[in-house]
Amino acid sequence: MNSDGPFPIQSRPNLPPRHGFTESYTENMLRDSVLIAAALTGAQVALVMQDETGTWYRDGSGLTNEQLADLEPTPSQGPTPESRACLLEKHGLLVAEALPLVDDRHMVIGNLCVLSPEPLALSEVQRDGLRLLAEHIQIIVTMDHQKSESRTTPRAPSAASFVPGLVHELGSFIFGISACLDAFEARFADTGGMSKYGANIRRSLDRMSAFIVELREYGYPQRLSWTMLALEPLLREAIEHNLPLAAKNGLDLQLHIEGSLPAINADKQGLQSAFTRLIGLILQQEEPGGRVVLDVASSHSGYRTVISGHLDFSSAKMENVDTVRLFEPFYFRVSGMGRLTLPGARRVFEAHGGTLTAGPGAEGRMRISFMLPSELSYSLRAASQP
Repeated sequence: MNSDGPFPIQSRPNLPPRHGFTESYTENMLRDSVLIAAALTGAQVALVMQDETGTWYRDGSGLTNEQLADLEPTPSQGPTPESRACLLEKHGLLVAEALPLVDDRHMVIGNLCVLSPEPLALSEVQRDGLRLLAEHIQIIVTMDHQKSESRTTPRAPSAASFVPGLVHELGSFIFGISACLDAFEARFADTGGMSKYGANIRRSLDRMSAFIVELREYGYPQRLSWTMLALEPLLREAIEHNLPLAAKNGLDLQLHIEGSLPAINADKQGLQSAFTRLIGLILQQEEPGGRVVLDVASSHSGYRTVISGHLDFSSAKMENVDTVRLFEPFYFRVSGMGRLTLPGARRVFEAHGGTLTAGPGAEGRMRISFMLPSELSYSLRAASQP
């Protein structure tokens, strides 16, 4: 290395304007890379970055602005070895080392060149250092472009961070309101009308708490726990859980199972919650005096046995509902809770290798249909993990 050679490492404040970067510190990092390369080799260094529109950045050490400009072939010359050799010969320079810079698609985006007026042999240590420096420059440019794109391209929030954060904030809000309500009820229990308004607020808080649970499970599903289980007891528990709601709304809720149902490999908690909420949502839509029946049976599909079933209910509240979009979050605007029930339930059924669909039922009623395979392969279980 010739650290006392005729090519001083100096700042060049009169460089032409650069473009393409969004932060000045990125340009400073590239400038530092040029100075490091010059210090490493003791020679002149040029860094030229190009894209489909031409040169968008250039810098050098030990080179004049004229030399740097002449090192860039014009569109008519093209970036051929012959044209580059002619330009170097004009200034009496030789290329000691030229490292192409590439992006993540392996497209050439520039060059880092070590130049000298006389033959210069770099050591292996110097060459390794230049290769590391070239990789560093590629990382700088890639990160800068990614930051620029992130500011101009709208992005949806990441469920892995956004949903848990939202659930936490909403939960804290509900806790604070609930604590204040407790204090009001204790202090003003004898005030006329306090119990009535307090009960209304409490119902709203309970609904919001239920929504937060749905939001957490839909936006940030937990890892499933697989086990072989009988589906019939699970369905009966879901029906029994909703019997008080059915009685309150004046509805007849029944479960009809045709024959025996084979065992399935499933996440018991997730599947039972999906059935329970699905039945509860249907009960909310049925008119008083109506009848809701869950019909279930097993059948053969190809080489395996599947369990299929459906829930029929009045379609009076769903006359203008697009059944294709019914499972989109918040599309089905029900009264009370349950706006994430259908998309959440579909996610659970699909995680089990099954389906959940909507369409017309018997006698002009609406029908929610499901299918679950009696056996799941390992690949299906693995694919369902978050």
